[in-house]
Amino acid sequence: MKSNYIVLTLLFVTTLLISSCNTFQNSTLIPYDLRCEYLQNPMGIENPTPALSWKIRSSKNNINQTAYHVLVSSSKTNLDQNIGDLWDTNKVISKKNLFITYSGRKLSSGEKVFYKVRIWDDQGDPSGWSEIQSWQMGLINSVDWKAKWIGQGEDEFPDSFKTDPAPYFRKEFSLDGKIKSARVHVSGLGYYELYLNGQKISDNVLVPAQTNYDKRRLKNLIYHYDDQSTTRVLYNTYDVTDHILKNNNAIGMILGNGWYNERERRAEGWIWYNTPRLILQLEIEYVNGERQTIVSDSTWKVSTGPIIYNQIFTGEIYDARLELKDWSKLGFDETTWNYAKSVIAPTGELQSQLAPPDKPIKTLQPVSISNPKEGVYIYDIGQMISGWAKLRLKGLPGDTISMRYIEEMGGDYGQKDIYILKGNSIETYEPRFTWHAFRHVEVSGVKKELSLNDLEAIVVNTAVDTVGSFECSNDLFNKIYRNYIWTQLGNFHGSLSSDCPHRERLGYTGDGQLLVESSIFNFDMTQFYQKWINDMEDARNKKTGYVPHSAPFGGGGGGPAWGSSYVIVPWLFYQYYGDKSVLTKHYSGMKQWVEYLGTRTNENGIVVREEPNGWCLGDWATPDKIEIPEPLVNTSFYFYCTDIMSKVADVLENDTDKIYFDNLKTTIQSNFNQEYFNENENRYWTSYQGADVFPLSFGMVPDGKKESVFKTLTDQVKKNKEHLDTGILATPLLLEVLTDMGREDLAFTIMNQRDYPGFGHYILGKGATTLWENWDGKSSHSHPMYGSVIRWFYKALAGINPDPKQPGFKHILIKPVPCGDLTYVKADYNSLYGLIKSEWKVENSNFQLDIEIPPNTSATVYI
Repeated sequence: MKSNYIVLTLLFVTTLLISSCNTFQNSTLIPYDLRCEYLQNPMGIENPTPALSWKIRSSKNNINQTAYHVLVSSSKTNLDQNIGDLWDTNKVISKKNLFITYSGRKLSSGEKVFYKVRIWDDQGDPSGWSEIQSWQMGLINSVDWKAKWIGQGEDEFPDSFKTDPAPYFRKEFSLDGKIKSARVHVSGLGYYELYLNGQKISDNVLVPAQTNYDKRRLKNLIYHYDDQSTTRVLYNTYDVTDHILKNNNAIGMILGNGWYNERERRAEGWIWYNTPRLILQLEIEYVNGERQTIVSDSTWKVSTGPIIYNQIFTGEIYDARLELKDWSKLGFDETTWNYAKSVIAPTGELQSQLAPPDKPIKTLQPVSISNPKEGVYIYDIGQMISGWAKLRLKGLPGDTISMRYIEEMGGDYGQKDIYILKGNSIETYEPRFTWHAFRHVEVSGVKKELSLNDLEAIVVNTAVDTVGSFECSNDLFNKIYRNYIWTQLGNFHGSLSSDCPHRERLGYTGDGQLLVESSIFNFDMTQFYQKWINDMEDARNKKTGYVPHSAPFGGGGGGPAWGSSYVIVPWLFYQYYGDKSVLTKHYSGMKQWVEYLGTRTNENGIVVREEPNGWCLGDWATPDKIEIPEPLVNTSFYFYCTDIMSKVADVLENDTDKIYFDNLKTTIQSNFNQEYFNENENRYWTSYQGADVFPLSFGMVPDGKKESVFKTLTDQVKKNKEHLDTGILATPLLLEVLTDMGREDLAFTIMNQRDYPGFGHYILGKGATTLWENWDGKSSHSHPMYGSVIRWFYKALAGINPDPKQPGFKHILIKPVPCGDLTYVKADYNSLYGLIKSEWKVENSNFQLDIEIPPNTSATVYI
């Protein structure tokens, strides 16, 4: 059967090896989807030389760009006349359509510019001009900030579990003429909502994105922080022109505690910063060219309202009797309000948030409701989600309603919102400054009957765009894929990937690095991962090179495989997006991590420790407590990071460092094999799957021994009745090693197991709608770390791979691996160049492969 596939495919492939294909029906060549710093029409750009990119659409095949022409102008009018008064590249002979560095006139804070592009194809024929796009600069320099941080006051150190009501701020102002435009730069810690004249600005929630805001607290509490540590505070920029009234106006802001005033979870010290505070700068430009700036200062007024309690890990208490009608509108009576106080500014540098914010993504209706006892109703959403519930009810003033959020087949982790009715009319409530992970909602304290339609579930997560899809003939694989998508999105908050959305909510570096490829194949992670790599840069110790187990740092355990994220994630970012700037920016820190690991070894060169009292978890969350030695795992990642750094040095043309890393690799490999390799039995340690998989995957096996060690691995898989015995680190590597070395049948069988330990055990057997932390289900039921296997679906089953020699999918490797009883696989990925598709099916012993690749790329197809 397989030989038939090969013959048919080779005949088919001969027409595809050099093709640059598409299925668009446009009759003209056109650049489209213009991006600045990966974003469409972004606001808040602080890079003085931002990178511009575009995709190419054509009705013809085999299209490659040979030249481009970019115009950047201060107005649309100029562009309509093809005048680039800021930058005119003229015709540039180049195949590049990604990362074209703006090199025009120096731009100032707040400046808005417009741009368009045209291109030439292989025949020398030009395209039409693209649609006009724009970007707007943020506040480039710290001196551009005229606003002050304000709040209700300071708190030297928090009382445990004590939290004050959420503060409400307001300010009225008048205009000096007819406005042309208005934009606001704003940050509120921990979270904020912004209003102008009674209208909420933006559908963003839980903003700004989480960072380590202030090193003063961290320095006092955490052993790995030092004087050179960096922190940052993110701000958001909004165009509010349409929200400004002609004469007089009012601004309003509500602050939530978020991670800045988190008082409930302690780990490796209390990661608490201070009481809520805000900074806001509203810049108004008039048609006559004059400008006016409204800033946060001590003339603002502050009070409290109905949100009498809010914390991330537990929830919110809302007393509707304390609502402030029209509090953010003009003319509200603020005589009983106090003046805001100037407060200490966080040490974190104010930086524009280009990473995607959290948003309400969709609304789900409950699938059932039960009434187990009087006054108690339990809603089943039918799906484990992250977000909150929106409740509609009626009652008497003072009636207290509890909404308890319950995990699928699990507990509530203390998640509860409380709503106190104002009474007599229909009321609607949903929280603002928290999120929950749940499938069921228990509503108690109800005096009047509730129906199925009285509650909705609001799905909330970081608003990453979907860029990929996968489907195949195996129903279990499709469910694993869908469960991963729900789990991963449920763990996207604050532009970081958390371990779980309820119990810990931390950006564990180890969990996150495992998911990079799975996430990139499914979501636009360009700005998300740049932000998270910056979080790791902030969290690490600049003197020693140590990278902690979570970023932004919030405590938690891990080991060298966790800190190695600071090397692995930038490298994979480069492989999938082709952006060298991330490697350049973080190179010195990445190198320092490898050097740090060299200080953590014993006399035999084996990595045996981290910081004093630190963690070394090894291959975490294995079934049945199968634990290979932590130093074996540690040293494997020491080698892996060194190997990556050799490649990075090569990309950056640092020949001296490449030689250094290559020599270090040889030493680590020798030490590792001397410690763990049994040459007589062709195995590592006692030959659990993970013990052999790490050296096989990372290239540490001695010359001439790879096939023998691989046979030992396959024998171990068979001995274990074709089930895995690996943890979160080795599982994706196991599938890839088996597939790369010709035993994709074993990889398929492992993934297709219906009993313990296997995905089918709890997805088919128990009806889980998300991925679990442990195979036995005794911990979290929303943990994305085993979603690392999704990359095997795309890279092996569908066969979509970036070429390391031409990263970012400039050249594409299509290498599908039919296996098991699969009769079809469909996958697509919208790369920075455009859509890549790989679809194959088997009918009547015939194998058919259909592929599509974007213009200005090429592909090599393997079967």
